[in-house]
Amino acid sequence: MANPKKIEKRKKQILSVAEKVFAKKGFQEATISEIAEQAKVSEASIYEYFTTKQGLLFSIPIEAAGELFDKSEFHIKLIRGAANKLRATIYLFMMTYQENPDFAAIIMLILKHNKNFLETEGHHIIRNGIKNIIVIIEEGIDSGEFRSDIDPHLIRSMILGTIEHIVTTSLMTGHPTNLLEMVDPIIDVITAGICAKGLSGSNCCPLGITNQ
Repeated sequence: MANPKKIEKRKKQILSVAEKVFAKKGFQEATISEIAEQAKVSEASIYEYFTTKQGLLFSIPIEAAGELFDKSEFHIKLIRGAANKLRATIYLFMMTYQENPDFAAIIMLILKHNKNFLETEGHHIIRNGIKNIIVIIEEGIDSGEFRSDIDPHLIRSMILGTIEHIVTTSLMTGHPTNLLEMVDPIIDVITAGICAKGLSGSNCCPLGITNQ
């Protein structure tokens, strides 16, 4: 009987190599034979765990996305104020992409344009994870920290769209080189538009940053 720990270790090795190869070459140009060679396993071993090349690609975000949202949920519980929670969420997104550029490339340059990904476990994890942004915005509205007339879904789309644009530009051009430097400019713009009138400092703006 196969050792479960050995199987899990081999799967992680395959996924780690696949992430690098897909990120470098793209889905169409990457081959199972190249992934097998770099992972030091047989092609048959890869197909034993992942039935198709697309199945291998779709398995890559599952663990990384799960870790990101688990970390985000943990930290959010320790933070007071909806604006500060939004900042922490954006920071964790940017930190993940900064520290894992291959993962960022998989998400932003490959999976974003694959309709089949919408039906996968990885996309389900991501979809559930980003619901937390809606929860934070609604918390800010209920507490009076954010304006009552804003649309939480629209604000979430603006945040995610901005992150996607910055990360994609960084992957394609190399700029900005430090994604974390963009966290405060993003949150400053967002809070300037959604903070309730009359609030400033730590009552709304993250970490005491005030709107000009």
